[in-house]
Amino acid sequence: MPTASIDTFFGCALVVSVALLATGFFAGTMQTRVDSLQNTNQNAYLASLAEHIVTSRGTPDDWGSNSGLAPSAFGLAKNGSSIPYEVDVDKISRLSSQNEYALSYSDVSRAARLGGIALSVSVSPLFDVNVELIGNDIVGDDTVYSFEVSTSLASSVTVHLQCYALAEGFMISVSSETSRNGIGHVEVELPNNLSGPAVLVVFARASMDDRMTSFTVYSFAHLSREPSPNNTFLSLSALNHVLTDEAKAEDVTVECGYFLSYSFQSNLTSLSKNTYTIPSVLDNSPAILVVVGTNGTTHFSEWVSYPQLPDHFGANLGNSEASMFNYVVTIDGALYKLGLSFGEIPK
Repeated sequence: MPTASIDTFFGCALVVSVALLATGFFAGTMQTRVDSLQNTNQNAYLASLAEHIVTSRGTPDDWGSNSGLAPSAFGLAKNGSSIPYEVDVDKISRLSSQNEYALSYSDVSRAARLGGIALSVSVSPLFDVNVELIGNDIVGDDTVYSFEVSTSLASSVTVHLQCYALAEGFMISVSSETSRNGIGHVEVELPNNLSGPAVLVVFARASMDDRMTSFTVYSFAHLSREPSPNNTFLSLSALNHVLTDEAKAEDVTVECGYFLSYSFQSNLTSLSKNTYTIPSVLDNSPAILVVVGTNGTTHFSEWVSYPQLPDHFGANLGNSEASMFNYVVTIDGALYKLGLSFGEIPK
């Protein structure tokens, strides 16, 4: 319902309420009914606003891939899609604060015509994947690492695991699956002539539907000190199928980059000193882009997902009442959870 119609309706209702209060006739009961109608119509309006954001493309309809452009109308839907609730990989990526081309909250508020409404957006894989390092053994010239992998899916659902372990310029891939108790085990071997932080990239795909593909990235030490947090040495931005890296220190040298998905892996092709092509592949899977390099004598492996998911975008509504609307959406063939919350502008 348009805002103007809601205001007109509320105005008429308040006139009736005042008249009844003047006569003392069922004043309390009438006020309760007015409040209830106001809440019902406000929720209907917010539901329509959420639906519009998810199903419209915005203006211009390619604003996501245009890094220098803020939309004049806000919508997340993918251009030309015939799939219900398919949103655009780059429009989602520009909601991540880690992306160099991220929209500001004022950009979105103005384009979505929020007025006095606060908005919060979250995007995450359809289910969680957890990894725990449970042991390691030196076997000849290698170290064998053992990991336990679990997911938030019901234990009755078989989940196939595709994993990649990377250290310096070395990569190995292994496959596994979860058992009836919902737990899977993965072992990877890394040569002992390498040293430095390593990463284990885990893709998890539900056997019932290959669009249900989730991921996690686990950093661990390989014959070295504990790894630094991700994004310590590089700022990574993924947009319009191009990865851009920006060094955060003078002694950072990038050695190589990798594209990883559930069914596909390749080296990243350099476009310039700090940009790389992100391949377009037919795989219902998120993509993980791993960049390997050194900071002086310290090796690092840092990563970003594509889409570059925002943990949280917008207003902090944690301590206020909010209307929440949750969707299952498709991004590049994989399913994600998209949450939109509306509330009062925090004071």
